[in-house]
Amino acid sequence: MADTELIFKVDGAAIKTNDAVLSGRQIRESAGLSPASDYILIKVGEGSGQSIGLDETIDLRINEQPSFISFCSDRVYHFTVNERGFEWGADKITVSDLRKYADISDSETLFLERIDAPDKQLTNDGSIQLASKGVERISSRKPFWKLNVQGVLLTLTTPMVVVKDALAQAGFDPDKGWIAILKRKGEAKLQVALTDTIDLTHPGIEKLRLTPAQINNGEALSAPRREFVLLEKDEAYLNERGLVWETYVEGGRRWLLLRNFILPEGFNHAVIDIAIDIPPTYPRSEIDMFHCFPHLTLKSGATIGETSGRTDISGQTYQQWSRHLNGQTRWNPATDSVMTHVAVIEASLLKEVGE
Repeated sequence: MADTELIFKVDGAAIKTNDAVLSGRQIRESAGLSPASDYILIKVGEGSGQSIGLDETIDLRINEQPSFISFCSDRVYHFTVNERGFEWGADKITVSDLRKYADISDSETLFLERIDAPDKQLTNDGSIQLASKGVERISSRKPFWKLNVQGVLLTLTTPMVVVKDALAQAGFDPDKGWIAILKRKGEAKLQVALTDTIDLTHPGIEKLRLTPAQINNGEALSAPRREFVLLEKDEAYLNERGLVWETYVEGGRRWLLLRNFILPEGFNHAVIDIAIDIPPTYPRSEIDMFHCFPHLTLKSGATIGETSGRTDISGQTYQQWSRHLNGQTRWNPATDSVMTHVAVIEASLLKEVGE
């Protein structure tokens, strides 16, 4: 008999006793598990879990307030977590229970090890089917994320990375004036600032591409011109994309100029300026074609069709690309805008290099 009252828990319920040493049968009977032989009793806590036999004893003076889980079952299932052995009284265990049972932090990723296939990553809302024969092997690993920075593959331990830090880790000097483009599968390329943060949990991130910024003879860049106002949704779109843009009026024509526009690989230039003619009655009147400076050719030597026209804008001669909406994609003032025309431009450029 113990001098003081002792406590143990079964299935979360606290049970008091004056006995310092209890057998597995007594623990079951104290919890109302009868007949005791019909139940598997697992001692849990401190990152361990082993079954307690009917005649096996627990000293409550050594094991302070131990916890047990019961199963109405006639067999024990075995598995390991990071090479530590565990027992369970059912043929299935949820991942959330396994984390508690094996004391695995939510910051670590769990994998079911497999011999004839890649290890299977386990999600917190999933479960593990325990084999009736053999031992399921589970391991935990610190999570990591990968980012391709101009061909250099980084392995990061946090999903949030500042662009300039990613450049530095990849061996690029962030102070050399890079233009950084984030490529995501199925989405338009996004120009990002060096101070922007990339969230690598965003699905489809493929790589961060770098292009040297254009040289301006050492002169400081002037503030972008705003000689006419775009639609509010157009300005919001251009700013959200991180594009450098200006509005300029010359000879009665209104030009939207996209500066330092990043091109897909395959052209003779990596960065150009693009001019878009915005009609005075836009959006009722359609936006048509676009104009490039410097002029573009293909590295492959193939000819780019419908680009022989030339347009003088602000003292420079732009290459005219005759690309038009037609058929089912004919201009619709209710739905089309600068945003949809930029999509036409990007699709036209990608088509020429086979992307």
